[in-house]
Amino acid sequence: MDTNKHLAIASVPIQEWKTVYDEEQAFKAGTIFPELNKPFFVTATDSDTPNAKLELNREQTMMQQIQQTAFVVDDLRLYLDTHPDDKNALSLYKETLKRKISLMREFALQFYPLAEVCVGVIYKENPDSDCYCWPEGRIPWEGVCS
Repeated sequence: MDTNKHLAIASVPIQEWKTVYDEEQAFKAGTIFPELNKPFFVTATDSDTPNAKLELNREQTMMQQIQQTAFVVDDLRLYLDTHPDDKNALSLYKETLKRKISLMREFALQFYPLAEVCVGVIYKENPDSDCYCWPEGRIPWEGVCS
């Protein structure tokens, strides 16, 4: 077998910081970076789907905001793993992480904690609370994460 023949040579350019999607667009696209959004198939848009925008209750709306914000935090963390000196990315990461923490705090106080650290928020706000509120929330297979 001739080892000098190649079927292909991969070229992976270093990603550069450019514009990013807003949280809703990023969540739908699966990336915060428009230049990485390379869909392999056509997907239905909101306008193509009947009843695409159903009225969400406050709990569902807040859960969706938390999911979108958490997605952006995760995507930024992955980018920062390979670009730790990127000041723009770090600034957006800090801002978005702060918003995620704030949303989760607000959600815990209004509904139920989404993570163990959120239980501490309840106790901080009300040190005399005897409520172990963790079991009050719905579990993922009950549709809370859909």
